[in-house]
Amino acid sequence: MNQAFSRLRMRHLRCFQAITLHGSVTAAADHLGSSQPALSRTLSELEALIGQSLFHRTGRGLSLTEAGTALRRHVDTALSQLEAGTRLAAGGSPVPVVAIGMLPNVSRTLAVEAAATFKAEAPEVDLRLYWASIPELVARLHRAEIDFLIGRLLALDYMPGVRFEHLYFERLIFVVHHDHPFAATPDHVTLEDIRAGLVVVPIPGTIIRTEMDKFVTARGYGPFPNKIETVSFEFTRSFLSTNRAVACLPLGAVREELAEGRLVRLGVQSEELMGSVGMTYASDRDPTPEAALLRDHMRRAAQVYA
Repeated sequence: MNQAFSRLRMRHLRCFQAITLHGSVTAAADHLGSSQPALSRTLSELEALIGQSLFHRTGRGLSLTEAGTALRRHVDTALSQLEAGTRLAAGGSPVPVVAIGMLPNVSRTLAVEAAATFKAEAPEVDLRLYWASIPELVARLHRAEIDFLIGRLLALDYMPGVRFEHLYFERLIFVVHHDHPFAATPDHVTLEDIRAGLVVVPIPGTIIRTEMDKFVTARGYGPFPNKIETVSFEFTRSFLSTNRAVACLPLGAVREELAEGRLVRLGVQSEELMGSVGMTYASDRDPTPEAALLRDHMRRAAQVYA
């Protein structure tokens, strides 16, 4: 047996997993109910056992090194399997479960339609839908707590250890409430017109914010000077109904409002605002039969938008 492995303890793995999920030793210590110095010592022990640094230390927190990325995939899977084995040993056969991570742009469209048809075919299977930040959902995916993610293509930082199946393309669009002055002549509104007022935009670091920033920068502009940043589409839809503002968000988040005429789509658009929507899987894990069935329902539901 490898000497480093023989000295490895569960606390080392739990410490590493918590730091990868929360991005800092302090936040991980809070999550584990430990202290920052204790967790720092545990991380130092683990790195000494491995013989390599597992994290880059920056002013913005910790990010995984190449060695840390490789270890994360195995640690998440191993701990998930241990937890599953413990649950099985403690009781009978569990109810079959499919768990997916759901991004906001599909929560009112693709996810709803696929969930309905899936449950009609498999009523005995529990379906769990998780809605959280992308780092948390990706961490859950690597820990085998969810079977796959459904939503827009992830940023490159999150792609190691995962694979993406494209389903359809979706536009990022600019919209206003139907009583906004822009709604009278939506095709004549320019980016300069939008910049003159309040704009609700995605928060920095999200995929859709990166797409929007590329579009704006390519036209010679900097950030919107007067903005609200959020990924809560529920807030955005409510805010537009009572305030004179423009919002930039995925088409899937407002299909219903556009169809009913409550919101109006502006003519400002470009191929740069087109993003891929699909399913993201862990590369080293095959889907369960139940997850494969849900995947098929997702594919069928996506044909409407292809």
